[in-house]
Amino acid sequence: MHSTRRITRSSTHADRNASPSKLRAVSPEEVESWSDTESDGTLFEFDLCDLDEARPYTFQQGDRVWVKTTGGNWCSGKVNSQTTRKGPTREKEGLFYPVVFSKGNVRKYFAPLNGEIKPDTAEMRHLLKQGGWVEDGLL
Repeated sequence: MHSTRRITRSSTHADRNASPSKLRAVSPEEVESWSDTESDGTLFEFDLCDLDEARPYTFQQGDRVWVKTTGGNWCSGKVNSQTTRKGPTREKEGLFYPVVFSKGNVRKYFAPLNGEIKPDTAEMRHLLKQGGWVEDGLL
């Protein structure tokens, strides 16, 4: 049984995606060492109370994800093969992942430490449904 969660639709950080010009490319080795030192694999979304909450998730090419657009909507997407980048986030420097979404028509960088990219898991889909962002038929 899930505990009651307050899922908000805050748009406070919705328009703060870093500009690609402010991001720097990182090598695969840097990404691997970054994820080893910056991410805690025990941090899952089970205790997530706010969809905008920042978490140090790491992603690989081809991972299915949920991203928050600059318009404040959550869309499903896929991490693509473009270069992972790093740059300033809400709290500190972090990784930005290239994601293709909107039926493959849009590609943009998203940062877990900005709370704008989440893994596509059953729990995350439940939170999105509970918050009124997606319908059963779309999951």
